[in-house]
Amino acid sequence: MSDNIDLGPGELDTDHVVIRTLRMEDLDSVVRIDAASTGIARREFYKMKIERSISDSSVHLSLAAELDGFIVGFVTVAFYQGEFGKPEPTAVLDAIGVHPDYRGRKAAKALMLQLEMNLKALRVETIRTEVDWDQFDLLQVFAKAGFRPADRVCLEKAL
Repeated sequence: MSDNIDLGPGELDTDHVVIRTLRMEDLDSVVRIDAASTGIARREFYKMKIERSISDSSVHLSLAAELDGFIVGFVTVAFYQGEFGKPEPTAVLDAIGVHPDYRGRKAAKALMLQLEMNLKALRVETIRTEVDWDQFDLLQVFAKAGFRPADRVCLEKAL
């Protein structure tokens, strides 16, 4: 789908994407989408993320995107009442993925729009995430969604 489509009054370029809560039965699709991008099937990682999302919050923040009747994208998010010593509600975007065959069809944009609406309902003012600095495609997705470098430094130590 092109960015240059004619939209009617009140229509969004993401209206054709169905966004819904991520469910445990979506695990195989999530693993397949992630593996298409990373080359690694991280089943236990995503099983834990989906289970936590389902059990930890009355407002489920982890979402699935459907196109043509198939799950083509997902986002997993953790919600904290405070993080790193700051007392305000915060969301941490753990993972996002869109199957390579469906990129460019607004699934990531639709996921981010719905996520923002859900977070605003919880009075969350900030979404945080981390990206390897050489993941240019992913950085572009986040830049289009309004993400900017944070005013803090992420530290790590190899052991």
